[in-house]
Amino acid sequence: MILIGERLNSSRSPVKQALENKDENYLIREARRQMTAGAQYIDFNASALMEKEIETLQWAVPLLQQELNIPLAIDTPNPQAMEVGLKLHQSQAILNSISAEKARLEAMLPLIKSYSPLVIALCLDDGGVPSQPEDCLRIAEQLIAIFQKNNVPLANIFLDPLVRPVGVNPQAGLIFLRSLELLKKEFPEIKTVAGISNVSFGLPWRPLLNRTFLILARQRGLDAAICNPLDKDLVAQLHATEALLGEDPRLSNFLQFYRNYQKKK
Repeated sequence: MILIGERLNSSRSPVKQALENKDENYLIREARRQMTAGAQYIDFNASALMEKEIETLQWAVPLLQQELNIPLAIDTPNPQAMEVGLKLHQSQAILNSISAEKARLEAMLPLIKSYSPLVIALCLDDGGVPSQPEDCLRIAEQLIAIFQKNNVPLANIFLDPLVRPVGVNPQAGLIFLRSLELLKKEFPEIKTVAGISNVSFGLPWRPLLNRTFLILARQRGLDAAICNPLDKDLVAQLHATEALLGEDPRLSNFLQFYRNYQKKK
């Protein structure tokens, strides 16, 4: 599974403060910790800085790329900020995100064609977040048709069925899992992604809910997760799950993780 580290998000107070202060040490340390823990990408969101978002991207993206050999997911709904981030990024970034909402689609699609990033495509349209798995599938079909029409390689696409908090809707976890099953059945060649910690928003014992949800999603074929790789139990359970599902040849990943875990105890 592809792990995208979630912690460099300006919605977190320490991150916002570090970005406002241009604290290089904090930014590099936080990114390196996630990379060391197993993240293959680092999600970077500066949108809480609002009018200073673009300035912050101009400072932070080159810094992170210079100090760490890891690609970023540029996480912003602002197309101007997204273009700045993609232009500065030295390798293939992730565009987080596009949707079937008319305004967002029209703003982000030209950037995808110009910079060829990997793309997180939200199953969301102008009607709002789909309430049924079948609606999620319908939106995914629309997005895929648009990508094909515009010669966007489907290998670059990650469909996101959208994780909603179970504290708001107790059926939210089930709706996501059923949506994921439909997407994997209809489009087995297209990767899927989810923001795992959204499921536990506003609830106690969030790590337990996040870990359990990730395992349920992985069992149903989820390819990538935006999550906290510093949660050692989450990563351990993920490795165990992949071993038990037969997705870890010769258990090499599981055994390597175990050896690393023992060294750090």
